[in-house]
Amino acid sequence: MTEAPARDRWLFLTPEAEVELPAAVAALAAALDEPDRGAGEEEARLEAIIVRGRYGDWLEYLRERRTLLERYVDRVGEDALAGHVADVLMNHWLLALTVPGHEAEAETERTRVAEVLRRFRAHRPDRS
Repeated sequence: MTEAPARDRWLFLTPEAEVELPAAVAALAAALDEPDRGAGEEEARLEAIIVRGRYGDWLEYLRERRTLLERYVDRVGEDALAGHVADVLMNHWLLALTVPGHEAEAETERTRVAEVLRRFRAHRPDRS
């Protein structure tokens, strides 16, 4: 087995987001009346980053999706769609902590997504 070049080692992070985010992000954007954010556009953007982009481009994409999620939660509230996007982003940022060189950035984003998730938990009835 050939080891991936150091510049490509981040690509192990992408599969869940590639599958889960395009339609979910399009739904968030549609609810906020934000144009040009359909599932097809999201898929194309993801593909371009994965094929030709760098790790920093990937992180920027995910930061932008976190800010979209925050706008959605502020306007629409905490619902299953927002929870799903928050979970996908949290999974990503937890894994991103293992990629050398951007740990501080990953921790900052993990903390921001955790705050969104805390807002959800604060509004859920206790199910103990």
